[in-house]
Amino acid sequence: MMNPFSQLLEVLISLYVTVILLRFFLQYFRADFYNPLSQFCVNATDPLIKPLRKIIPGYAGIDFSSLVLAYVVILLKLVLMTLIAGQLNINPLLLVLITFVGLMKSILNLFVFLIFIRIIISWVSPGGHNPVMAVIGQLSEPVISSFRKILPAMSGFDFAPMIALIMIYFGMNVIDYYLVPMIQSVAS
Repeated sequence: MMNPFSQLLEVLISLYVTVILLRFFLQYFRADFYNPLSQFCVNATDPLIKPLRKIIPGYAGIDFSSLVLAYVVILLKLVLMTLIAGQLNINPLLLVLITFVGLMKSILNLFVFLIFIRIIISWVSPGGHNPVMAVIGQLSEPVISSFRKILPAMSGFDFAPMIALIMIYFGMNVIDYYLVPMIQSVAS
């Protein structure tokens, strides 16, 4: 059973990583900057991202400082969880590689969350306008539209979000089944 304090710490840090990644994708997909969700993400992450931008500049519209911050926060979370669990001998190579896996899975989980929210809102309030929903649409549409090209809407039903979720979960399983054991074998 997990220590309740470490569980709370893990949830809080994971939520902050989600906000950092939201900021990254809001910038990457050029979502509405003045939207309340966008402003929340900017205000919550600016204290750490602004100093990083002086060291790590963006390139080709990609804000690398946000990705580096997300990576560092996940690394910090893994170190804290390991120390709280009482494991004092940490393999640095394993930690660096598992943090990269954690970043990939955090990105995939973010898109699962965004697509689920989009699906639920489309059932509850189809056609309704909500500023947060507008940003969720701007973030999830690039992923969903790539699957809509493969499977267009049929008889008024759009199966692209479902296919996108299936493929994202497939990606997570590939990471867990192939990548994690490979990293563990390389780092040991």
